[in-house]
Amino acid sequence: MAVDVEDAQMALLQPVRELLSFLQKNAALRARIAAPPNATLLYAGRFFRPVWKEIEQLRVSRPEVASKTLLPDVLSRIATPGQSHPHLLGWAKALDALSPWHENGFIVWRALSGIYAANAVGAVSFYIGSGVTRDDKVFAATELPVLLRNPNVDATTKDLLAYFQRCVQRGQAEINLGFMAG
Repeated sequence: MAVDVEDAQMALLQPVRELLSFLQKNAALRARIAAPPNATLLYAGRFFRPVWKEIEQLRVSRPEVASKTLLPDVLSRIATPGQSHPHLLGWAKALDALSPWHENGFIVWRALSGIYAANAVGAVSFYIGSGVTRDDKVFAATELPVLLRNPNVDATTKDLLAYFQRCVQRGQAEINLGFMAG
């Protein structure tokens, strides 16, 4: 069954539509949703706890992790003049509170993450834990397919993407692989 784009847009709450419209109208801003070459770090799921919490801790003690750039790092540096939030990260986090989340907050993070993955250049690092499915994780739903189409990532990244793709296609949610590009 095909998804009717107009129906999908109607299901989005007004604040989500406003952010998506803002992104659509600002190509120069979208181009800034990027890490420096070879510094993109994508994450999903959990190992012993949510991986984003593990990354926070690793950044303190591991220079190879501290040198990588996360999407929230980038979004916190992109000002949104004339909007109700000072930067894109604040705007996206404010939309996390909307209910139902899967039809609103999840869509916001998919849009921002898709742009981030499309703008990746060179080696991409990954910290992918358990519980990674298309229905629940932006990595499986958006970042993976976008990166697979991205001609600007290196061969090692492509090899890892092929592995992740096989896991997702087979419904293997327990991926549990970390890779920090050197």
